[in-house]
This record gives sequence, structure tokens and C-alpha cells, in this order.
Amino acid sequence: MYITRVLVSVFEFALTVVMSVLILYVNYKSMRLMHRDYNEAEELKKQNVAIAILLAALLFATALMVQKGIGPIISLVRIYFLTPQDSDLSILKMVAFAVSQLVLVFVIAQFTVSFSLRFYGKLTTDIEEGEELKKGNVAVGIVLAAVVLVVAMYVSEGIGSLTKALVPQPSIGRVQIMR
Repeated sequence: MYITRVLVSVFEFALTVVMSVLILYVNYKSMRLMHRDYNEAEELKKQNVAIAILLAALLFATALMVQKGIGPIISLVRIYFLTPQDSDLSILKMVAFAVSQLVLVFVIAQFTVSFSLRFYGKLTTDIEEGEELKKGNVAVGIVLAAVVLVVAMYVSEGIGSLTKALVPQPSIGRVQIMR
């Protein structure tokens, strides 16, 4: 049982490393598609610090929200491998549950971040944030970064709960504490 725990822990660690890099990459690519006010890659090449600050906050905020949704996935994998199997849950079915949970968490996080920026932009009618960012206005980049991070702080706990409720968690087995 000790070897199984160590192997599951190593697997969890490797899985989270791979998932974090993939999530950051997909997040960066999707942010470029969703925010058409400017081209992040071109602005970064021009050393536009305002865009860099906002992009870093977007990546961090989405990662914070996705992290809350990964917890149930890791728990599912851990329980699957460490508990006696009383059900007919195959590894393929377990992977399907985990992937669907991850995709749902990521989509909700992306939508939340994008919506919060657009909603904030609608509320602040006295400044055109996209234009100011293109000009390299660092103050606007910092304020928008703060908006995104604050939203992520408030929303992240709910995302884990929501996705756990939306994606059914299978019954994997019984845990016997005492005989």
C-alpha cells in the first residue's frame, strides 16, 4: 500500500505539472483570441508594460480559479487508485469524469475573466481601456489587473463547488476505517 501511495503521489505531481503548463498555454492562446482590442504578441514585442501587467494578471487569475476546480479531480484520481474497487468504474470512465471537470472549470474561468473585464469596461465610460492599453498606459494596466485578480479571489471558491455539482462524481468504493 505504501508503494501505491508513493506512485499515486508521483503521478499527481506529474499530472499537475503537465496540466499547469498546458492550462497556461491554452489560457494565453485563448486570451489572445478573446481580447481583440489589441494584439498581445505584438504589444509584448513592443515592450508594452501595460499589456504585460494585464496579461500576467489574466493568466494568474484564471490559474487561481482553475486550481480550485482541480482539487476534486485530484481527489477523484487519488480515491480511484487508493480505495478498494466496489464499483464498475473503469479507468476510462474516471478519466472522462476528470477531463470533463477540467474543461468545465477552464471554460467557466475564461468566461468569468472575460466577462468581468468587459463589464468593468462598460461601467467606466470615462476612459477607453483598450485604447489606453495600446498606448502603454501602465496605470490602466494595473487597475485592470487588480479588477481581474479581485474577481478571481471572490469567484474561485464557487467555481470548484459549481463544477463539482455539475459534473457527477462517481461512487468509487467504500473506505473501511476499522474492522
